[in-house]
Amino acid sequence: MNSQDRILYAMQYFHGTLDAAKQELRAMALLWNFHPYCHTVQTLEPHSISPFEDLNGFRYHNNWLRNFLIASSLNGRGTAKPIKHKLE
Repeated sequence: MNSQDRILYAMQYFHGTLDAAKQELRAMALLWNFHPYCHTVQTLEPHSISPFEDLNGFRYHNNWLRNFLIASSLNGRGTAKPIKHKLE
């Protein structure tokens, strides 16, 4: 919470609607949950690379950004066919 408060202070808090502020905080929280740990923490805990993996016990992909995109997508929900994610 301290880091989020520092970021909000640097941005001079919110400018706009309440809905825009909620979306901004949600985006910040999502990025914080998927950012990779620093090298020191990864050395101490080699099996985990992010807070998301610690909480859920698995990862979709080794690349943190791909892991974030897959986890935050709806995986095709609401469409006729689910979208299969390809590992490249």
